[in-house]
Formats: sequence, structure tokens, C-alpha cells
Amino acid sequence: MKKIVFLFLLQATICLGQKAQIVRGPYLQSVTPNSVLVHWRTDIPAPSRVFYQAKGKVLVAQDTAYVVDHVLALTKLKPATKYAYQIDSQSFDSNRYVVTAPAFGSKESVRIWALGDFGDGSASQKAVMKSIESYTQGNRPDAWIWLGDNAYSNGKDEEYQKYVFDVYQTAFLQNLPIYPSPGNHDYAGKHDPSLPPYFKIFNMPAAGQAGGVPSQSESYYSVNYGQVHLVALDTEMRESSGLMLRDGKGEQVEWLKKDLAANKLPWVVVYFHKPPYSKGSHDSDVELDMKSMRENMTSIFEQYKVDLVIAGHSHVYERSYPMRGHFGINETFDAATHVVAESTSPNHYNVGPKGQGVIYVVNGSGGKVGGQRPGFPMKSSVYTNNKIGGSVILDVDKRTFNLKWIQSDGVVGDEFVIEKR
Repeated sequence: MKKIVFLFLLQATICLGQKAQIVRGPYLQSVTPNSVLVHWRTDIPAPSRVFYQAKGKVLVAQDTAYVVDHVLALTKLKPATKYAYQIDSQSFDSNRYVVTAPAFGSKESVRIWALGDFGDGSASQKAVMKSIESYTQGNRPDAWIWLGDNAYSNGKDEEYQKYVFDVYQTAFLQNLPIYPSPGNHDYAGKHDPSLPPYFKIFNMPAAGQAGGVPSQSESYYSVNYGQVHLVALDTEMRESSGLMLRDGKGEQVEWLKKDLAANKLPWVVVYFHKPPYSKGSHDSDVELDMKSMRENMTSIFEQYKVDLVIAGHSHVYERSYPMRGHFGINETFDAATHVVAESTSPNHYNVGPKGQGVIYVVNGSGGKVGGQRPGFPMKSSVYTNNKIGGSVILDVDKRTFNLKWIQSDGVVGDEFVIEKR
């Protein structure tokens, strides 16, 4: 026993004599108009300390507990303000900063990057990242949403390190707020949210601090960002009742209805992993998860006038017409019945008081690419591409919503605009 105590004290003494090195991060979580959580990991236990500054004034946040995985809140910040920050140092780096979210009710424009099915270590993953770096140079995204299957193949901690943190850290993770959602690979094919490392790596604004109705669940939550109400859902989580999102009922669905009913912002984007419409590497006509999402959830999106539903899972890009009432298989789609839109062109929609249908986008080629099932492209699709990877940029202000799909070669492969009077 004395030997064990001695070895423990010796190890602690050695650790205290070393300077901790950052081996993951820092990365930004639960960014709100007035706060941010800064995450990072060190090689040995150490206290947590972050220096941050705006307009020359240096402040510090700290926690004296010795830990390896650090989470430190910076609070009492000003909305839409850029703060340089540094871990345990006042030598600020120009690329290490956080810009807080716009004040609630702000009408300023925002840019959001949506990425799905990306963390596979492929050349395509890196090319998609580089294309966004290049395309947004001089006009960086303000926020970053993840559509699931973030780290292949089983969402392990070491897979997140190799295929996510090691890839995106320098260019994006240290300065771009992430609002993630999980996929089946993040759950390793299971449905118990107590198991995936995903829920230990990320913190979601489940208390409603980023806007919207509090969910009190790390699986699903909402964010008010400028004029956009973002809603992140979890297609993989099974509730204690046995219900899942695809069933169209349960705690997650009841929260969703309350949240959408309470929203006052002009634009609503709902995102999750498994899409209700796809004929890419997955088939929504026959795969139960997707088929059930179409049959049980799309009517809810229509009821609450959601503008865009964006998902991953299928490793292609697909964009639908603005649709209502299309709950059946691909062959039952009828443009005369199901397309609800006033358009000046196939890619420009003008929305009056009666609204329009929901546009569904599959954006699952952020790393993984390819595949098609019988019936590809879908009859309900305006544009599809299963040959090259890409990701989505959203530019949104009070009246205009612009989506661009940026291919891994830098080409804008698809684009549409919605205008609301």
C-alpha cells in the first residue's frame, strides 16, 4: 500500500513539474450572444486558464482543478464581438478568436456552413475543406452545423482526433462555433446516448441559452442566429419509452413542436442525419429509418412552415422542389400537386403570405462520396450530384435566404434563393 501511495505521489510531482501541452483543440461550443465554452485537452492534468481580449482589454477565466479535458466558460461578453483568446498565455494568435453570436432579434446577415458525413480521412474530405477555405476567404462563416457521421467508422474518441480535430483544427475549429448533430456512425450503430464519445466531446446549448425553447437534452436543441432559427435533431437516439424521432411522437417530437411554435424569426432550418428523401447511397423508399421520417415527420415540418430541412447519411447532394403533401414513395411524386412555390426561375422563389413548400437538401458528401439506388435522381429533385464531394454555405438576412453547394473543386454546383415579402 505504501508503495502504491509513493508511486502516485511521485507521478503527481512529475506532472506538476511539467508544462501541460495541448493535444486537442481549442474548439468553441455553445456560443451565444454573451458567452462561449472553450474546450481543449492536455497531455497531463493541469488547471484551466483562458486569457481573452477585445479592444485591448485583457480578461482571464480560470479553474484551479487539475484535469485533462478542459471546459471553461467565457461570460458577460458583448454580442457580435470578436474576442482574441489564448490558453494559459497572453501571446494572442490572430487565428485564435471567437465572434459571439448576434444579439437576439438582430437583423444583420449571417453566413452558415453545413457539413455532413465528413470525417473519413479521405482526399475528398480535405478537398471539401479547402474549397470552403478558399470560397469564404474574406467572408468567413459565422457558424458551423454538422449533419452527423462526423467521425468514421464508429465515432470513437481516437477517430474524432484523427479525422476531425487533426484535419480542421488550424483552419476552423479554433475560431468557428460548432452546433453539431450526430449520425449512426457517431452512435456506432447503437441508439443509447450514454455510449457515444460524441456527447463527452461536445456541449450543446440545451438550456435555451442560445435561443429557442430549452430542450434539456444534449441530443436536440435550437439556436437563434441572426434571422435564422436553427434546430438540431437526433435521428439515432432511442428514448426510454422506445420511441425515436422517425416515429413522429415522443419527447423529442413534442419539444420540436413547442420550439417551432414559439419561433418568431423569419427563417427556419432543421437539420439532422437521416433524410426523408434520397436515392443516393441510401434509399428512402425502402430503408425504414428514412421511410418513417418521410411518413411521420415531414407533415410537422410543413405545419410549422420550415424553410429548409438539411440532412446527410446519403453520400450525395440532392435538392428538392419546395414540397407539401408528398409522403409516399418516389414514383408518387406529382409536381402539379406537390410543388408549392412561386418562382421566377427554377432557382429563385418568392414567398408571399401563404408561404411555400419545404425544400429538402441531402448534403452528405463532405468526405464520403457516391452511390445511387434505383430511381436516382428522384422525381422530386431539382438538382443532384453523386460524382463529387461538397458542402453547403447559407447566406441569410431578414428577407433573403441563399444556399450554395460548393463542390470540392471550388465550383458552385447548385444554388437557389428564397425571398420573403
